[in-house]
Amino acid sequence: MTEGLIETYLSTLHNMWPTSPEPRLLRSRGSRRSSAAGDVGFYVLPDLSAPRMLVPAGNPVAAARSMQRFSAALSMPDTVKRLGVSATLRSRSGFVFPDRIEVVDGAGSLRAWLGDVLGEPVDFSVALGTARANRKPVLQVFDAKGRSLAFAKVGATPLAEVDVAAEVAALTTLGRAGTPAGTVIPRLIHAARWEGQLVLVMSALETSWWQRPGRQWELPLATMDALHAHFATDPVPLTDMPLWQALSEACDQLPSSTTRDRLSAGLAALATLAGDRDLVPGAWHGDWTPWNMARRRGLVQLWDWERFETGVPAGLDRCHYGVNAVCRRDGVSVRSALIGLRLAGVELDTRSDAGHDRLVAATYLAAITCRYLVGAQSELGATIRSRSQAMLDTFEHVVRGAGR
Repeated sequence: MTEGLIETYLSTLHNMWPTSPEPRLLRSRGSRRSSAAGDVGFYVLPDLSAPRMLVPAGNPVAAARSMQRFSAALSMPDTVKRLGVSATLRSRSGFVFPDRIEVVDGAGSLRAWLGDVLGEPVDFSVALGTARANRKPVLQVFDAKGRSLAFAKVGATPLAEVDVAAEVAALTTLGRAGTPAGTVIPRLIHAARWEGQLVLVMSALETSWWQRPGRQWELPLATMDALHAHFATDPVPLTDMPLWQALSEACDQLPSSTTRDRLSAGLAALATLAGDRDLVPGAWHGDWTPWNMARRRGLVQLWDWERFETGVPAGLDRCHYGVNAVCRRDGVSVRSALIGLRLAGVELDTRSDAGHDRLVAATYLAAITCRYLVGAQSELGATIRSRSQAMLDTFEHVVRGAGR
């Protein structure tokens, strides 16, 4: 698995320098040499046994700042470790990181294209994330002095391009409509095709290392509600919202199976639960989790907007945050999901089919179950198959009034 991941990093770099020879993987413990003239070097962090990021070997300040990405989800030991690695990289102690990749900096590279977009020569770090069908290279882009200029995402596969295009659309919408007071998001700088691939370039958010890890369990409910209200329209029944059409279409995409039958029956139960009561459509981020946000100077910084949607009822973001925070800690299960809903302040009232919280929870679970079940049908979909089944089980549990 690890060998496959380093091969994926090598392939990713080759795609970024399409006219250059294949990148070279080197081991150079004890060497502080810079890349040869015309070469671009990257340290593999932490090492070949568990590659998670490539940082520019020839720009120590940029390499150091690549480690200074802090989210609300980081524990204090992880934060201290990042700060230590950052200090080591800044001191040019390259011998600590023996694994290195070098690529000849030929013409027509993504690096050159980004330099043209940003108006100056650039370096960048590369992170790939978990092995999923929509995995995409995420680059933090720096100037020659190591100052962070931007982040870039590359739609390197058809599914990844769908996500990149969705985030372009979201940042365009948010740029026009603005965001509620107290929320800071990336600004769209540029989006265009390079070598046939859609590339999104957006401003970098300067996060603080001081995140107080315990606060990840304090949901920013007022900020979530403000985002929803910022895009609010006239009340309508759930089944008249754009979200309902999306859920129905997702169900129809699934191959004929017991799973699709269960989902279809669950959606029918949700329609009955919702009835004709009017709800206010608004917006949700769609993937609001502790690792997609940070707090700084009393503001909430929020990134990864590819799942942003309008035309949804209030409360979906809080459900997603709570469920994902608990499942990350305790593992994915019906029990964890229900605990996550309680963390989100959702009370599942088994005494009444008309409970508003149960409708909100069931609507969220329908949305996330559809997302995961559709994703599980794609290449590398096996990585989320068990999660999709756990969410389907939870959806059935809640929509049919099984309570906690």
